[in-house]
Amino acid sequence: MDDLRTPSGIFFALLGLILIATGLLMPGARAPLTTENVNLYAGLCMLLFGGILLWLARRAS
Repeated sequence: MDDLRTPSGIFFALLGLILIATGLLMPGARAPLTTENVNLYAGLCMLLFGGILLWLARRAS
């Protein structure tokens, strides 16, 4: 496992899935100064970033 993008992509994708689940299942758990569901949006961004890393790692091999 020479490519660091694979474990990093898995990490970000899993963390993104956890945040998405938290945002969907517990919508009341929000940041104190906002009305937006930050967990959901951050999870989507992390899942996208993890997917890009995994795609780049697969393309390089």
